[in-house]
Amino acid sequence: MSLPDTTLAAVTTGPGRVEVRELPVPRIEADSGLLQVEAAGVCGADVKFLSRDMPARVMGHENVGYVAAIGPAASRRWGVAEGDRVVLEEYLPCGHCEFCRSAEFRFCLASDWSANPEAVRYGVTPLTVSPGLWGGYSQYMYLHPSTVLHRVPASVPAVIASLALPMGNGYEWACRYGQAGPGKTVVIFGPGQQGLGCVIAARAAGADRVILTGLPRDARRLEVGKLLGADEVIVADGDGTGEAIMAAAGGTGAHVVIDTAAGSAQTLTLALDVLRKEGTLVAPAASAQPLEQFAFGRITRKCITVRGVRGHSYEAVEWALAVMASGRVPLAEMCSLECSLDEVDRAIRGTAGELDIPVIHAAVLPGLALGRGRGAGE
Repeated sequence: MSLPDTTLAAVTTGPGRVEVRELPVPRIEADSGLLQVEAAGVCGADVKFLSRDMPARVMGHENVGYVAAIGPAASRRWGVAEGDRVVLEEYLPCGHCEFCRSAEFRFCLASDWSANPEAVRYGVTPLTVSPGLWGGYSQYMYLHPSTVLHRVPASVPAVIASLALPMGNGYEWACRYGQAGPGKTVVIFGPGQQGLGCVIAARAAGADRVILTGLPRDARRLEVGKLLGADEVIVADGDGTGEAIMAAAGGTGAHVVIDTAAGSAQTLTLALDVLRKEGTLVAPAASAQPLEQFAFGRITRKCITVRGVRGHSYEAVEWALAVMASGRVPLAEMCSLECSLDEVDRAIRGTAGELDIPVIHAAVLPGLALGRGRGAGE
């Protein structure tokens, strides 16, 4: 395959600033490759990253595309060839630590940039780290020798395939950690893409009742939650929210609460209130500050298990792709906005709820002509 010498990429250059640049396409070595990006999903983390004063970088870590070039060693290691369609995990693990040997790549220090300032991973690594093309908001991106990838069926549209990681998070949190299943009532705080991933996973696992909560501004997201399998959706209205959840849970409380909303003293205390004895609180959302007025004693009195979680396992992403391939879940309802490279800031603002259309999952499509993005219904 003939490759271009340069690629267009959306580069974040400072807080709230994104510009399209022409960057060099790197030479591919025996153990690396190059991805032609079809779609890159926008994550809530991208909203935070764009607001920070960080070195220039190509963001985008929910990536799907075609292998445009690959070295022979990489082809043997990954089991793919030029032209194969793949989803990438964001992690670039060492491959030999105890976590990598159990396919828990998110815990490997080589990829955990929050614990290791020298870590490298897709979507956050700066341009100054060669070869610079570390994110999916680009026509082409570099495939590092430590890449973790998954094959994608041709039948799955690119914008839906870009949901693989947030859906994988939903499976990880609801099923692997929350143990959702028959006989369980599962409550999910927050109807964002990851909260909806939890809805899909809990429903697929056979949970007796799946209850989703959101704010008044989340009307469209809650509507989609019903389509994806929530038995009940509840608009959080302050003091009456706990009572509404308890009533929906049959008066005895939830077996599992997953807080994808805030991880604040308010939401975590509400979770403790509506959990039954020996219930499980799954906490992917976390306040950056120490929590005050958090009633830790309720954990003891109810014998509650608290599971801090983040990210996904390899198994979880495979599960998400299998759900996509089945066609049984109306995932297109989550896909709200498609943007070209010069509209990355719009995609991120939409994810943050700053546009005049409701956005659940936005995707950047580098193959779109500049300025040709569209939202659902536009």
